[in-house]
Amino acid sequence: MANKPRRWISQIMYAGFVIVLGVSLWVFFRTAPLKVEVAKVTRGHFEETLLIDGKIRSRNRLTVGAFTTGDLERIDLKVGDLIKKGQRITTLIWDFRKDVRSPMDGVIAKVYRESAGPVLRGDPLVDILDPNDLEIVAEVLTTDAVRIPEGARVFVSGLGIPQVLLAKVVGVSRAGFIKISALGVEEERTELRMSFDKLPKELLSRIGDTFHVELSILISQDENVLKIPLSAVFKDQSKWKVYAVEDKKAAIKEISILKKNDYEVVVGSGLSEGDLVIVFPGDTVAPGKRIQWKEVATPSSLPAEE
Repeated sequence: MANKPRRWISQIMYAGFVIVLGVSLWVFFRTAPLKVEVAKVTRGHFEETLLIDGKIRSRNRLTVGAFTTGDLERIDLKVGDLIKKGQRITTLIWDFRKDVRSPMDGVIAKVYRESAGPVLRGDPLVDILDPNDLEIVAEVLTTDAVRIPEGARVFVSGLGIPQVLLAKVVGVSRAGFIKISALGVEEERTELRMSFDKLPKELLSRIGDTFHVELSILISQDENVLKIPLSAVFKDQSKWKVYAVEDKKAAIKEISILKKNDYEVVVGSGLSEGDLVIVFPGDTVAPGKRIQWKEVATPSSLPAEE
């Protein structure tokens, strides 16, 4: 019986130890600062850009058709074959035989029919394009098209080469069309045409019609503006907000945005130069939360010209 009080005392001490340990852990994790990355609000140069996909297209493209009704011999040319002006494409037979010949130097871009057989006057036979007379085309939303000035600088990439090529906008079509997006939404789009500044000869011999490119179009430039990374901004209902650092805690602030691109935003109000804002704030960030931060660099908005 003498051991019973001792057992109770041991159990009470053990329970007290567990309670103290639990409270200590709760206090530690409750007050431990949240580790975040921040960026500084800076003043400087801002470039409003539009990132879209495009394709290279030959400006000079001809369709060669049957000049009369008759019987067509087999076309042996294939897409990608080089062809010279005056070179035989096929032979057309009616009252007599006559060769169909190429009207230009170029590359076969499309063969409409390869097999021999009857053909009607005007039926297309092949497309021939000039691979050395290239432009860039892209389909853009009409709401973006009206913001793109003629002559705007274009940075061309995505060709599998390290250098960024330069081009400029030479025309925005005023004829729009409806296109269904990948999400099944109707979009009003129009065609944008761009011209290369200069293509290196060694590259010109390796690219051609319908090659895919990635385009960064410079819409406007501003100097001495207040800016932050786009990754710091989020929308709360209809208002733009950020988490700023105040007294080593996260503080939510409403801001106004004047311009934005895919990297940065120009801030109109709500922040001052030198303020720190949290980038990529997650669900664990909340107003009043203690934070421990590491500053990261603000991304560049456009590739460097070469």
